[in-house]
Amino acid sequence: MTSYRRIFACAMLALVPAILATPAARAAADAGVGVVAEYRPAASRFTFTRPPAGQTVPVRIGTVVNAGDRVELPAGASVTVQLADGQASSFNGPGTFTVPDARPLGKLASILRSIPALFDDEYRVAGTAASRGGGDCAETGDPVPAIEVPILAPGARIVAGDRDLPLAWRGGCEPFVVEVLSGSQSLVHRESIAGRQVRLDDVPLTPGRFTVLITDVANRRYEGALEAMAAGPVPPPDVMADTSPLGVVAQAVWFAEQDGGRWRLESFERLRPLIRSGDPLAGAIGDGVLWGAAAP
Repeated sequence: MTSYRRIFACAMLALVPAILATPAARAAADAGVGVVAEYRPAASRFTFTRPPAGQTVPVRIGTVVNAGDRVELPAGASVTVQLADGQASSFNGPGTFTVPDARPLGKLASILRSIPALFDDEYRVAGTAASRGGGDCAETGDPVPAIEVPILAPGARIVAGDRDLPLAWRGGCEPFVVEVLSGSQSLVHRESIAGRQVRLDDVPLTPGRFTVLITDVANRRYEGALEAMAAGPVPPPDVMADTSPLGVVAQAVWFAEQDGGRWRLESFERLRPLIRSGDPLAGAIGDGVLWGAAAP
């Protein structure tokens, strides 16, 4: 009997690769075919129902969806899903809608699943990115929050060269002055900035350490370090080779996660062409990379 059991066990082990190679097994391992790129209204909460067990999956920017996921939407609500094959499915309520079959995300899925961690989805309720910096600093008696620049994580890094620096900040009172220093030398000096966002174009960043200064009307100051490197991290070859919109988004997400968020400037740079083309997912992630999560 022992001999028969050993033969049976060996036979079953030999069948494992074939079983795992079946379409059903591959689908079970990674059934993701797309990502939620947008939903409205932002203040509402929707869920997908996922067959066959019927578990619920929250509708959030970056939620990876499977073919067959169903969402019920009231009148005036919408969900946009960006599919791996480059198409977008827009569901406009009222009604019940099903995610169509599409090319699997494959290895991109594991990277794209970390999108929700990049930003605070609750921020979308408060308004557009331009309104997220803080109040108008009217004399309310409330303390003015310190200036913080989410895209410049401690130890922030960027690949050296003539680079554009997109900066957004919370706190302080307008107008602002923004400077980039190399030692004591001023490379950029911008004054009278209304609002809490600016893009500094073609800043000459040779390899080395730089300082970003933001000063408000009451002389409150933010000082952050930025190190220009001769080269940056390189995403995995299969991710780099995927030039589809979702492939580029995956590259940006990968950069945003490197070294504790130190490469967020490079992440935003990857997203810029897609943002300019109106890609909703890239725009939402770009907001997250630029503005970060709201302070608790």
